[in-house]
Amino acid sequence: MARRPNIHVIGTGGTIAGVGSSATSTTYTPGKIDASDLLLAVEGLDRIARVSAETLFSTGSEDLGPREWLVLAQRVRTLAGRPDVDGIVVTHGTDTLEEAAFFLDLISRTDKPVVMTAAMRASTALSADGPANIHQAVLAAADGRLKNSGVLVAMNGLLLPGWQVVKTSSVAVESFRAYPGGPIGRIVGERVTVFGAGGRAPPTGVFERFQEGPGDLVEVGVVYLHGGCGDTPLRLWNQTQVRGLVIAAFGAGTMPAQLAEAARKMAREGRVIVVSSRVGEVAVQTETMTLHDGGGLLACGVLNPAKSAILLSLALADRMSAENIGRLLVQIGGIANGSTGGDD
Repeated sequence: MARRPNIHVIGTGGTIAGVGSSATSTTYTPGKIDASDLLLAVEGLDRIARVSAETLFSTGSEDLGPREWLVLAQRVRTLAGRPDVDGIVVTHGTDTLEEAAFFLDLISRTDKPVVMTAAMRASTALSADGPANIHQAVLAAADGRLKNSGVLVAMNGLLLPGWQVVKTSSVAVESFRAYPGGPIGRIVGERVTVFGAGGRAPPTGVFERFQEGPGDLVEVGVVYLHGGCGDTPLRLWNQTQVRGLVIAAFGAGTMPAQLAEAARKMAREGRVIVVSSRVGEVAVQTETMTLHDGGGLLACGVLNPAKSAILLSLALADRMSAENIGRLLVQIGGIANGSTGGDD
């Protein structure tokens, strides 16, 4: 009989650990159930693996950010270095799951499977999706074929590359998908079918050094444009000392001419500005931006504003130049960034 792998589950709160006032209520308190208690609701886990658990955070994921994810990454690294751990599952809230998965993939480098999962319904809800998602995540973490695949997300029967995960609905169970790619596998019953390439982001682990200590995380602003906004969204940020900004622009990177000139000026003064888009499926190239000559602004490629901010924050903390940040964006998205310098 084959040895059952050892899988360790890290709980960080979220809807998956939430408790509501009734089975049909839409209101609930996230992060109320310990990870070990969550496992009790999942029948048959002991047939898959020897599963242990711990609770790292007990809150909604709206209260989690880079500082907490750095603690999570350091814990994952410690566990991955233990010979008695074969795979790791992380339960997380859905609100910031896509950012957490991207952050964890950029920070972590391990050949052992790391699988994140979550739920759209609280644990006390009718047809709660958490137990099934935990079951699927443990199956994936125990699957030796998924070694060296970077961070993965198991949700609603799909196995998704962590760096590509996006949330597309506020309420639907099937709210998670991968962009710009697609799922690399499907989980049905107790069978994991892998039909795509591994989910490693091109720069997986490029910021691994931050696991050595707390690091000096850099605040990055996100500016969301709306019709008729002029340069108003940049005025307040221009009065701060923030070193990096992400502009959630229109379409493929267009913005009002007045705001574009203000952004160009900020870039000349040494701020690093990444142009993303407020649309769901982001694709921004230098030649599609309003500042098509670059103007000191970087095209995000395929990263949405939230992921662009994660990468920019880590890159600035790592003292990367604007030029090298631009190269990293190209490496991730495969979309040419063009010139990242100032005016011609």
